[in-house]
Amino acid sequence: MLQRAHSALRRALQHVRCSGSSIPNRALGCLVANGTPRACFLGTMSTPWTTHGCNQPFRSMSSSAVQHDVPLRRAPERRTVKNLDPGCLNISDIIDLHGPIQPTVAFGATTTRLAYLASNTPFPPGSRGFLYYHSRPGQRGSAGEIRFRVVDTGSSSDLAADLFASGRDLLDHTGYRLWRIHMLQLYTVRRYDAIRRLLQSQGLIDAAQDREVNKLLSAVNLAKVGRSTILDTVSDTFVIQLPAHTLRLAFLQDEGCVPSNRVAHLLFWSERHGPSDTLQDAPWREYKGYAVVRFELKKAPKNNRFHLVKEGEVVVVLRILKLLDPLGPDGVLFRLPEGGAFVQTRAHRCWSMHLDRAREVGIITPSSLKILEDLYLRESAPLQAPSPSSALQKPALYHSPPGSQESARSPS
Repeated sequence: MLQRAHSALRRALQHVRCSGSSIPNRALGCLVANGTPRACFLGTMSTPWTTHGCNQPFRSMSSSAVQHDVPLRRAPERRTVKNLDPGCLNISDIIDLHGPIQPTVAFGATTTRLAYLASNTPFPPGSRGFLYYHSRPGQRGSAGEIRFRVVDTGSSSDLAADLFASGRDLLDHTGYRLWRIHMLQLYTVRRYDAIRRLLQSQGLIDAAQDREVNKLLSAVNLAKVGRSTILDTVSDTFVIQLPAHTLRLAFLQDEGCVPSNRVAHLLFWSERHGPSDTLQDAPWREYKGYAVVRFELKKAPKNNRFHLVKEGEVVVVLRILKLLDPLGPDGVLFRLPEGGAFVQTRAHRCWSMHLDRAREVGIITPSSLKILEDLYLRESAPLQAPSPSSALQKPALYHSPPGSQESARSPS
């Protein structure tokens, strides 16, 4: 075996001296397979090298050997956003966020990293489209947000406006809430400074709006605003997961911004399931999934459904408008009564909050109290509060299961 190794080594050295080229691959393979004696050095090696088996690769100085042995590293994808106005988009504004855990995006001359959920969760496959600024007509200046519009890569149209119109906004990890960067986050998170400056340069954030937001933020500490749901208006619908150990919310009110606060805990919803004639004695089934809810004002009825609430007292309640995961683990659908149902707490009683307490946690201010009174306590109050499109979006390929229509089995 040793003689074969020496023979291969001599042939390789002779080839190098005669032709000036690198050691043939066949000779190298023979040397690595059989081992090179400790005292044998190759002229093409910069330092003495000892190999035992195949755990130490040879380094040839020829360019051809380098090309074969060292894989080429692909240059990172360049994601550049020069426009956030949905009315002025170009095809060149399309970027792909899938791949890296936190993709780097250039906004003007400054780059920043975007996160989907947390530091270790990448954007889902198919996250290709437009970043854009969204605002609702008539909303306060501090209520805008950045969204991501996913476009159809197989579309025959080459017009940005057509792709944007036929696309859908990216949802977060729940599949029911929009992925977004709220205006308050654009002003409180340093890595979003470049996005804010681009919005200002395009006139999407004007000077008056900038002053309004800075004045709003100067009075409160919003260090944890990104960890909670932000309600632009107290009557907005929003999505929660039930059961919920803690519900944290931040509010934008006419009087100012209420930072992230724990407004409720130990929330759930359950129903009795069984024949209608024995429904009162049927066992409870607890719902586990996401639901669309909203705050309302309610005069407590004459029953024991509200804990420590006097009859006729006005309290804040949470109404469930839609169950997003209605199919139970037993294969039986959960059904809301007509008009929805109230979120529950201990002993299957309705969750409620006295107005004094609601003022302490920021749900109720003079302006929000008027909004809720006009919606739910006036004689001409509408049956349903206005729901912005951002409050609930069905994910792609989501279809309501058969028989999931709300039934009128018990009034709220």
